[in-house]
Amino acid sequence: MSASVTTKELRNSQVTDLERDVRAQQSLVAKLRMGIKLQKEKDSAKYKREKKTLARMMTVLTEKRETTTKSTKTTKKESSLSSSSSLSSPPKKSKISAPRS
Repeated sequence: MSASVTTKELRNSQVTDLERDVRAQQSLVAKLRMGIKLQKEKDSAKYKREKKTLARMMTVLTEKRETTTKSTKTTKKESSLSSSSSLSSPPKKSKISAPRS
C-alpha cells in the first residue's frame, strides 16, 4: 500500500482486502522503522506518512467490523423479538408523576 490511498477508497474495499492490506502496511512500517534505527533509511518523513496510512487503514477496518457486528446483532435481536412477541406480556405503562408546585 502507498500513502496515496484515500479514506474513500479504503471504505469501499472489503474487510478481507483491508485485513491483507493492513498486514502488508504493518510489515512496511516495521521495515522502515528498523531502517531508520539502523541508519539505512534516510527519509524519516516516509516512515511518518506510512504510519499514518496504517492508522487510517486500521480505523476504517475497525469501523467496518463494528458495523457488521452491529448489523448481525440487530438482525438477531429483531428475529428474537418477533418470535417472542406472542409470548410476552403487553408493555408496562410508565409512571409519570404530577409536576410539583
